[in-house]
Amino acid sequence: MSTRKTAILLVLSMLLAGCIGDAEPKAIEGCTDELASNFDSIAEQDDGSCVYPDSDGDGIYDFDEVAGCTNPEAYNYDETATDDDDSCEIPWISEYGINWVEHDGGEGCECSDGSDWTFWSRDADPSRVILYFQGGGACWEDQSCDTVGGTFKQTVHDDDPSIGSEIGEQGFDIYTLKQYGIGNFRNADNPIADWSWIYIPYCTGDVHLGSKTGEYSDSTIEHKGHNNSQSAYNFMLENYPDAETILVTGSSAGSIPAPLYGAQVAVDYPDSKVMVFNDGSDGLFTNETFDFYDIWNLNDTMPDFPGIDGLNFNKMDSGDLIIYTHSVDSSIRFGRFSDSNDETMRFFGALLGNDISLEYRDQVLYSEQKVEDSGIELSAYMTGGNGHTILLSDRFFTLETEGVSFLDWFTAWIEGDDVEDVHCTDC
Repeated sequence: MSTRKTAILLVLSMLLAGCIGDAEPKAIEGCTDELASNFDSIAEQDDGSCVYPDSDGDGIYDFDEVAGCTNPEAYNYDETATDDDDSCEIPWISEYGINWVEHDGGEGCECSDGSDWTFWSRDADPSRVILYFQGGGACWEDQSCDTVGGTFKQTVHDDDPSIGSEIGEQGFDIYTLKQYGIGNFRNADNPIADWSWIYIPYCTGDVHLGSKTGEYSDSTIEHKGHNNSQSAYNFMLENYPDAETILVTGSSAGSIPAPLYGAQVAVDYPDSKVMVFNDGSDGLFTNETFDFYDIWNLNDTMPDFPGIDGLNFNKMDSGDLIIYTHSVDSSIRFGRFSDSNDETMRFFGALLGNDISLEYRDQVLYSEQKVEDSGIELSAYMTGGNGHTILLSDRFFTLETEGVSFLDWFTAWIEGDDVEDVHCTDC
C-alpha cells in the first residue's frame, strides 16, 4: 500500500474513533418521583410509570391525606380532614333527635298582617308534653298597633325552633349553648330535652287571646291569636291523648295565657299531672284604661276557658290568672320566673297607663303574696336586673341567684320536688 493511501486510512480511522467516543450514553428511564411507591433512585428520566399509594382506596393519595375529625356534627370538625382519626367529639343529643315538624294552622288562622300562620311540633316522649306559647309584645291602640315601629311581632316567617334545637353544648359557631335554653336538645342538662313539644308562634298582638279584625288609624290588625292557639291545642289533644305530664308555659306575652290553658289542660287531661310556669310576665297589671273585651273580642274567646267567671281581664294582675286556674283544679303546680326590674314589662306597663313610679319588683311580690294568701303554693324565682325571660335564653343554664342555680331549681321543680322560693336581696 502506498504511503499516501496509508496516511489517508490513518486519518479516517482517527476521525471515526473520535465520533464514536463523543456519543451521549442513553439515559436510564424510570419513576423519578420520590413520593411514588415505585420510585427508582437510579432513574435519570421519568417514563410516566410512577404509581402512588392510596392505602384506603378513597381516591386520595396517601401523601395528600389529612388526619382529623370528618364528622360535621362534631365540635372539632375539620373541613380539611380526609382521613378520620377517631378524634371527633360528638355533642350529646336527645335520644329522640330534633325532628321539628311545621304545620299549617288551617281555616281562620292568620298573622296580624293577614299572612299565613303555622305552628310546630316535635314528637318525642309521648307521655311528657310541653305546650309552649311564644312571646312578642302586644298592641291595643293606634300607636302600639302601628305596623311601622309597633310594639308587637307581626309575622311568623322567620320562626323555626329547629335552629335553636341544633345548638350544641359548647364550642363555636352554631355549636354554643348560649342560646335557646329548654329548646336546646343537644344539651344533656336540659331537663325537658326528651319531651314532646307543641310550639305556638305568636304574631297577632293579642297575647294569644284575640279573635277580631282591629281597625286602627294607620293599620288593620288581625287579632286572631285565639284562633291560632286553639288550632295548635287541638293538635295536642289529637296526637297526645295519653300524656301523663303536661307543662303549659310561655315567655313574655306568651306567658300570660299559660294559666288559662293550664286550666283547659286540667279539664281535658283529668288524670295527668299539669304544671304551669310563667316566664317574664309576673308584674302584669291592667287598670281599666283599655277595654280588651272590645279591642280583642275577649267576650267571645274567654268563655272557652274554664274557671274564668268573675275574672276581669281589664282590671287584674298575674296573680289573678293563677287563682282562677287553681279554682279549676287544685292539683295544678305553679312556678314563675321574674327579673326584679324587667325593662320590657315596665315599658308595657307604661303603655297600659300604670303608675310607673311603682317598683316593678314590688308589683311582682304583691301578686305572689296574693296567690299565697289564697292558699295556693307558688314556686318563685326572682333575679336582679332589667332582663326579660329565661326559658329560651342563654342564661337558662348559667344563671345563679343568692347561690341557687336556676337550672337546678327549675329541674327540681319540673321533677315534682318542693323548691324554696328564691328572691334577690340587693335588687
